[in-house]
Amino acid sequence: MNSIPNEWEQNIIDNADSYSVVMWRPLGKSTKTIVKTYEEAKQLYKETIKRHTSTLAYAIYNDSYANLNHLKDFKTKITKVKYEI
Repeated sequence: MNSIPNEWEQNIIDNADSYSVVMWRPLGKSTKTIVKTYEEAKQLYKETIKRHTSTLAYAIYNDSYANLNHLKDFKTKITKVKYEI
């Protein structure tokens, strides 16, 4: 089931000036990549989630972040956990 963003999240998503795709790792070893378009974020997320299942995507607008992982374009069914060092 996809959840619908609240008004605050939707404002950030609609007006985002960039997007962040984060490969989350413990101990400060996370890797963050910033891209300019929603399509670039979608593609990067799709490629990254195959290698590292703890991947998060965010829309960025005026130093505010909205999580995109609950949206249809970023929703992925995980059947096997993968971790890239």
